[in-house]
Amino acid sequence: MQGNDGNSNRFALNRRGVLAGGAAALAASASRTRAAPVVPQGKLTLAWHTNIAARWLDPQQHDGTASPDNFLMALHDGLMKNYRDTLYDHPALAERFEFAEDSKSATFSLRAGTKFHDGTPVTTADVKWSYEHYRGAWGEVLRERTQDVELVDDRTVRFHFKEPFLDFPILMGTANVCGAGWVVPAKYYQQVGQAGFLQKPIGAGPYRLVSQEPGVKLELEAFADYYRPVHIKQFTMVSVPEAATRVAMLERGEADIVYFVPGELIERVKTNPKLRLAPVVSGNWWLEFPGFQNPSNPFHDKRVRQAISLAVDRDAINDAECGGMGVVDGNWINNDVEYGLEWPKWPRDIAKAKQLMAEAGFPNGFNVDWVTPTPNYYSRGERIVSQLQAIGIRSRLQVMERGVYLKKMQGGMREWPGTQIIFNATRIGGTWSNWYDSMFKCGGFNSKDFFCVKELDGLFSKYLASFDRNERKQIAEQIQKTILEEYYFVPVFRHAFVNAIGPRLAMQKWQDVFPTVTTGYAYPWEELQLA
Repeated sequence: MQGNDGNSNRFALNRRGVLAGGAAALAASASRTRAAPVVPQGKLTLAWHTNIAARWLDPQQHDGTASPDNFLMALHDGLMKNYRDTLYDHPALAERFEFAEDSKSATFSLRAGTKFHDGTPVTTADVKWSYEHYRGAWGEVLRERTQDVELVDDRTVRFHFKEPFLDFPILMGTANVCGAGWVVPAKYYQQVGQAGFLQKPIGAGPYRLVSQEPGVKLELEAFADYYRPVHIKQFTMVSVPEAATRVAMLERGEADIVYFVPGELIERVKTNPKLRLAPVVSGNWWLEFPGFQNPSNPFHDKRVRQAISLAVDRDAINDAECGGMGVVDGNWINNDVEYGLEWPKWPRDIAKAKQLMAEAGFPNGFNVDWVTPTPNYYSRGERIVSQLQAIGIRSRLQVMERGVYLKKMQGGMREWPGTQIIFNATRIGGTWSNWYDSMFKCGGFNSKDFFCVKELDGLFSKYLASFDRNERKQIAEQIQKTILEEYYFVPVFRHAFVNAIGPRLAMQKWQDVFPTVTTGYAYPWEELQLA
C-alpha cells in the first residue's frame, strides 16, 4: 500500500538520521572535551517573567505547555530531546534510538556513565519507572498504547506498543509537550514522594539545584558529571513579574537574560547599545469561549464568534505588543509543526461584525464576565476588551499568576463560571495533534470540558489510530479547517516573544543565545558562555 511504503521510508530515514546525528554530536562533544577541558566559571542570571510554579520542576507533572521546558532543560534530561534545529530526536541520555519499521517498538541505548545529581547512575530501571508512573500531559495515550517496557540489558530499554504508534518519538522527545521521556531517579522519587521531590528535585541535567525560594528563585550550579561541557558555574532563575523591573535589572547588570519585553519597553532596550533584543517568533494567540456549546451562552451562535473575529485589529495588537515583529497568521496552531495548516489572514470589518451581532439577536451587544489573557500578558487582554466594545461586547480584564491560571485551565468549566473569553496562547513543538490534544479535545489537559465537539474528537481518535500518513494528514487538515471555519477558536496572531540579553553573554547575534527553534527559551543552557 502507498501509505505503508511512505511509513517505511520515514522510519528508515528517521532511524538513520538519529544514529548519524547522535554519532556526530558525540564525536564533536568528545573532541571538544579532549582538546580543552571546560571549567565552569562565572554566574548567569535569568529574570523569568511570571511566578515559578513548583510542578514545572517535576517532569512527572508536565502540563503539556511551553513553560516547563525552560526548567526541564536545566535540571533534567530526557532520552532524546529538541536541540537547536533538531526538532525532537537529538540524542541525550540515550546515545542511540531506533524506531521499528512497523512502528510497534522503540529501542533506546543509554549513554555509558550518566549520573543523577546525587551521584547515582541513570539506569534502564529509572527509565521504565519514570515512563510507567508518568501522569502528566499525554500520559493517558501513552498508557493506552504501550504493551510493556522491556529491560533488554543494563543499558538497553525497549518499548513495545499494542499497535503502530507513529507519535511516540515526538511525544518522548519534545520538551514542551510531554515529560514521559524525562528520567527521574526512581528510588529517590519513591522515597521522598511527589511533595518532597518538588522541594528538592534531583535530575540528570546540566545544572543541579542548590536552593530555592518556592515560586520566587532557583539557585543552580553546574553539574560536574554531566556528559557535555557546562560553561557557566552558577545559574540563578528569579521570578520578576513586573516588566520594567526586569528591564532595569538588565540595565544595571543584575540580570543577563530577561524574558518578555512588552511593547512599551521595546524601544528602551533597542536604543541601549549595551543590550540586545531577541525577538523570537514563537507561539500563537487565540480567543476561546468556554462552554460555547451551551444554548444559553451568547457564544453559542456562530455569528457572534465570527463578529468577534471581524472586530479584532490583529495588526494593531502586533504593532503595539511586539513592535510589529510578530506574524499575523490565520491558524491558532503554528505552521512549523507537523501538519500545521496554513490559513489566510483574517479580515477586520466592524460594520459586518455589527450586522452579524444584530442577526444573532444582540444589536446592543452583551456583557462578558471576564476576558482573561495568559499571564503576564495583561495589556494584550486590555486591547481585546477595548476592541470588542466597538460591537457592544462589554467586559472586564481578569489577571492572575501563571501557575494559578494553568491550574484553573486544568479544572474545567467549574473554574470559569458565567460568560468568559480566554485569550490563550502556547508554543508547543512536535505535531498539530499535541496542540489539539492539550488545548481543544474534550478531557484534554488544558481544555477539560470547555468545548467537547464530539464529531471532531471522533475524528481525532481515528487520527491517533491510523498509521497511514496520507490519511493522518487529511484528518489533521479537516479538523483544523472545521475549527477555523466554525470560529470555535478565533486566531489573533503569532507573537514575537521579545526577550533581551545583557552584555556579559558571549554572542555574535541573538540567535546564539536563543538557538532552539521549537521554543522561546534560551537553552541548551550548558552551551551559554560569558564574554
